[in-house]
Amino acid sequence: MIKNILISGVPKSGKSTLLDKVVVDFQDRVGFVTKEIRVDGQRTGFEIQTHLGNKVVLASVDFTTLNKVSKYFVSVENLDSMIPEISKFTDKDLLHIDEIGQMELFSENFKGLVMKYLDSKNAFLATISQVYRDKFIDNIKSRKDVIFVELTDESREPKEELVRLLIKKIEKAKKYITEPDRFTRKGSTLEMRSEHDARNLILQNGKWQCNCNFFKQNKICSHSIATTELMLD
Repeated sequence: MIKNILISGVPKSGKSTLLDKVVVDFQDRVGFVTKEIRVDGQRTGFEIQTHLGNKVVLASVDFTTLNKVSKYFVSVENLDSMIPEISKFTDKDLLHIDEIGQMELFSENFKGLVMKYLDSKNAFLATISQVYRDKFIDNIKSRKDVIFVELTDESREPKEELVRLLIKKIEKAKKYITEPDRFTRKGSTLEMRSEHDARNLILQNGKWQCNCNFFKQNKICSHSIATTELMLD
């Protein structure tokens, strides 16, 4: 099911801030956010904070580990120590990670967690590096169940609202999938009775296109997500 939202953007574009502002609205959430560590106004490292408020230092200029990104030494051991806490979730939880990037990918356990989140039935919101590329990141970006939200300084506020709406659309699509009687297919066209009105969808180039306003603006909606999932079964 299309339910994984990946926020990309260059460094300092506000990816982490956006994710942090969105996830705090959800009482049922599992994952972590990343914060800068600053001493006398200078950034000296990064710490991760889980949904339960527990913190560990991910990277620091004061560490002497084998893994290093720029001037920061990365503690895989610290990151791995948090994995069990954020590996347990229910179907109601919003899953979130900030970020899928070079520092975190030193950990094989972290990669396993990312795949667990991606393959789950839950809505999953993550920031993902735009400047660091490797096979793991490329494979994630090539998945058919992801929605990309690219962030710029100018688009931060509207994209924040878009992410909030996408999470709601994903949850609504899950509900529609459990109610197949809403759908009537005739060849390459389909009528879906939504909560507000009948929606018409058409299959074009292997993808379901919807006539609702949200789809016209964003090329995705709860109706197209649900239809895509049902037509795969």
